[in-house]
Amino acid sequence: MSSPLLTPLIDSACGPLAARLERGRPPRLMRVHPEVFASIRDLRARELADGYPLMFLGVELTPEDSLPLDGFTFVD
Repeated sequence: MSSPLLTPLIDSACGPLAARLERGRPPRLMRVHPEVFASIRDLRARELADGYPLMFLGVELTPEDSLPLDGFTFVD
């Protein structure tokens, strides 16, 4: 998966993320398909090597097998 394919995920996640932030309910975690997780992990290899958690859109990221490739869920 190349980074340009992240654009649809960013577009679809920003609205729900902004709504949660407006309600004072920032998510603790964002779950994505394992291939999306791997793509972002590869882009952020240096940060991970330095011991930082994998972050995306300001939220910690984790893989979730049950999600479709373009899917995501936020976790409180």
